Amino acid sequence: MIPLILGLLLAAPFSEITHSVRIDHDAGPVHADYRMRVDVRHEQLGVAGPGGRASTLRCRWQADLLVDRQAGHAAGTLRRALRQEGVIAGSRPGWCTANRAVIAKDVASATKDMRGAVEALARQDAEALRAELNHIGPSNS
Repeated sequence: MIPLILGLLLAAPFSEITHSVRIDHDAGPVHADYRMRVDVRHEQLGVAGPGGRASTLRCRWQADLLVDRQAGHAAGTLRRALRQEGVIAGSRPGWCTANRAVIAKDVASATKDMRGAVEALARQDAEALRAELNHIGPSNS
């Protein structure tokens, strides 16, 4: 009874959250834009019961918050993907494929107000962005 992992990126209509910051650096001002995505992973557990027997099928799922950063700089665009795993998780009886729509609704409802999490990831990224800028060096413009 080995679980089958179904990794699916849902294209459900999540409320899109964006966040922008300006970082002052020796290389010049940098404008960073952060855009949220949600990655949902499904894991099929259990077995379908043969005639007259109860099924033990369950779909366990977990949603991860992904935030894509694009920072405009004189030398180009600095991109980075940030991930916070397990922002929400749940389980539904039955097949994952049959529960996809209701799981998408659960995730959309639970992630509609994730602005604080996006802003927290952006704050954590500030140090990495400064390090990238330090590596590039001062602007020659």
